[in-house]
Amino acid sequence: GGVGTGVVQMGRGVANTPEAIKADEEGKVWDPYNNEWRMYKLEEEAKDVLNLSEQDFIKQYNEAQAEKKKKEGKSDPLLAAVQEAQEEIKRESAGAPPGGDAKPTDPKAYGVKETELYDVLGVKPDATPNQIKKAYYKKAQALHPDKNPNDPDAKAKFQKVGEAYQILSDEDLRANYDNYGKDGVDDAPKMDSSALYAMIFGSEKFYKYVGELQMATMMQKGGEEDIPEPLMAFKQTKREVQCAVDLAEKIQLFVEGKEQEFKDQVAEEAKDLAASPFGATLLHAIGYVYEEQTQVRLSLKDGGKMFKKYQVSGHKLAKQYEVMEVAMKAAKVAQEEKKTQKKEKEKEEKEAAKIEPGENKDEKKEEKKDEKDPMKKLSKEKQQELVGLMVEMMWRTTVLDIEDTLRHVLWRVCEDRGISKEDRTKRQRAILLLGQTFMEVSGEKAEDGIEDFKKMVQGQLSGPGAKEEAESEKK
Repeated sequence: GGVGTGVVQMGRGVANTPEAIKADEEGKVWDPYNNEWRMYKLEEEAKDVLNLSEQDFIKQYNEAQAEKKKKEGKSDPLLAAVQEAQEEIKRESAGAPPGGDAKPTDPKAYGVKETELYDVLGVKPDATPNQIKKAYYKKAQALHPDKNPNDPDAKAKFQKVGEAYQILSDEDLRANYDNYGKDGVDDAPKMDSSALYAMIFGSEKFYKYVGELQMATMMQKGGEEDIPEPLMAFKQTKREVQCAVDLAEKIQLFVEGKEQEFKDQVAEEAKDLAASPFGATLLHAIGYVYEEQTQVRLSLKDGGKMFKKYQVSGHKLAKQYEVMEVAMKAAKVAQEEKKTQKKEKEKEEKEAAKIEPGENKDEKKEEKKDEKDPMKKLSKEKQQELVGLMVEMMWRTTVLDIEDTLRHVLWRVCEDRGISKEDRTKRQRAILLLGQTFMEVSGEKAEDGIEDFKKMVQGQLSGPGAKEEAESEKK
């Protein structure tokens, strides 16, 4: 990707000495993501990008493709997908708002016991899994307590949406709910909605720092199909530019010489962020990139800037390997579980074949129930292991997304030719201070964060009492 080749491209640009000297004299900066020298100004890009809606972008894209077809006789193969996305945006704009009230659905019309959980998400009982996922995204975003500070019932509403999604996103639990209503899912373990939300979307408090995580962006589509590449690129660019504008505004106090005031604000905010769900772990990921990128620009220690850039490349490769390693482990556990279930099914079929004519099959099954319990226990252990690996893979993927995005953000903030060289250096020092504070405040909590989260999810999957047991083990 762009960041993956950024260091190599940067090296090429800098190595081209005559061009580099000329560009530097003109005040230009090497853009490693577009592979060119340019006069980059954050304020100008913000005006161009942030005022452009997705509909406007698609319109411009369509016009550009029409012009290309007129000149070259061909257009982008992705044009049809982008146009379909445009129609989807129109359909969504015409629909009801996420927080709007809807009439209760008649269960008899869909052949189900009850529909309350479907109504909570604003979908019908015949909704596809992807429609349920998409509905949850919209409802969770709209009803999050941080967005509704004046609503005393906000937390309860948000929890209800999370619980509805956890039931309806699970094929077996959804079937039980359809057949027996709430009585069929009363014993189902329920994860705290704030923790579930933080894992998928990140914390609302971190939005100005990292924007909308790509995992959340994909949930908007519901997974039915990929977001067209040109539209995804636009959404990502808009995310990066907004984060850059917010960060530049955040550190302006330091640039203006109010260093102590800035330090005090940062220290207070860092403590608040670390206390939010999954906060310390997110804070550490942000702090790492802030330190990494500003050290590349400010420091000549540890073998100089080029060595530091190689360290950055090595870190990115290590993170990518971690995702692949966890994915392979998860695939292996899933395959082992599949084999176990197959053997159990074969065993049941053999036992069924042994039943003598006239023998009560139900009684025979009851006799064998206790024999199957150890296998069920093993299956639950495997399921918990798989859940732990899936949680870890989600987090590792999120880290890649955050780090990649922040490197683009920091390039914009640190290489902005709309301000003086002196102020650019001040920005870099401010971001370094921000990173160091985030790393210090997150501390050991960051390292424990993912493990604690996994234990919490696994404990809640084990049913009542398991969460308390996990907490007591920690103490």
